[in-house]
Amino acid sequence: MSDSGSKSAGAEHVAPPLVPTGITDMLHDAAALLELMGKEPLNVVAELANTLTVSAREAGVGDIEEAASNVRRLASGHGPVALAGAMRALTDAIARTERSLAA
Repeated sequence: MSDSGSKSAGAEHVAPPLVPTGITDMLHDAAALLELMGKEPLNVVAELANTLTVSAREAGVGDIEEAASNVRRLASGHGPVALAGAMRALTDAIARTERSLAA
């Protein structure tokens, strides 16, 4: 005799995550990259910003992608560079994305 309920008795229903894992991972990485950017020379900042640009593109977060790309462009430039405004824009883009996901 088979129990028709026995197949589903051991199975658990697992709901999909509310926020796509890629975005969550990217935001976690973004926080770490931002911290590093504040401590590193411009050539490293450009590389870190490029990494964040690619991650944001893959996660489909255009605001962060654009802001990180701007940081990369400025950090890759020659001559004196003022990154404060671009870094602020990147921080704001990350915060907006975090707020929109929390809503």
